[in-house]
Amino acid sequence: MKKHLLILAVLLILAPLTQAAEPPHDEESGHGEAGCPADRAAELGYNSFEAFHKIMAPVWHTAWPDKDYDTLLTAGPKFKEAFAGIVKMEPTFKTKSRKEAFLKARDNFSKIIETYAAAAEKGDKETVYDLMPKLHDAFEMTASTLLPVSYPEIEAVAATLKLIMETYLPKNNMEGIIGSTDTLVSQFDNLADTTTIPDELQEKKKEILAETAAMEKLARQMQECCSKNDMVHYKERATELDKKLKDYFEKYI
Repeated sequence: MKKHLLILAVLLILAPLTQAAEPPHDEESGHGEAGCPADRAAELGYNSFEAFHKIMAPVWHTAWPDKDYDTLLTAGPKFKEAFAGIVKMEPTFKTKSRKEAFLKARDNFSKIIETYAAAAEKGDKETVYDLMPKLHDAFEMTASTLLPVSYPEIEAVAATLKLIMETYLPKNNMEGIIGSTDTLVSQFDNLADTTTIPDELQEKKKEILAETAAMEKLARQMQECCSKNDMVHYKERATELDKKLKDYFEKYI
């Protein structure tokens, strides 16, 4: 009897932790990420990003964290083929600076694709594994330049938090959690630069800075939890940050 009660108590303690580790899910959009640029670009009619995302998603969410090198290698030519559709895109922009931002981001994305594909052809496991996060970020950054409000700095925060919530936490990957949390804090440092706030949002600068400061505080608390190996409170702060970030994107981006 005592043994059964002990097991029940353990399960009750673990239940909220399991829920906190589940990938965040946006019921309204159907996507599991705060403000995913590629999803929103696809909704605006940029179907080449949706096509690329369908190929990249299983590689990024499953093969990369599992170090499934065979899948990472076979993805090389698939990425190159899907990227051809993005190369053919000729979107129109209201300003010259927005067009330049898109072309610059796409050019960087192209270079990573070429390097990845070449490494995959050679069977270079380590290179494709190391390049996968850069490829994912380049994809998201290129997509973000197509959105009505392009704010790459906050998109970077969303991408890092997604990695923590959907990949590292469910797998209890402490190395990934600690490294990505440090990255998250440094990304909030970038957001402190008011010149990065897009022109479309300048009139709401005071409000935006206040919300950014509140989110940065949570990120730094997550970093403190890492140093104390306190994953219970870490997951609470990460979940709270995820909600605030979703609200932020809903209001501004």
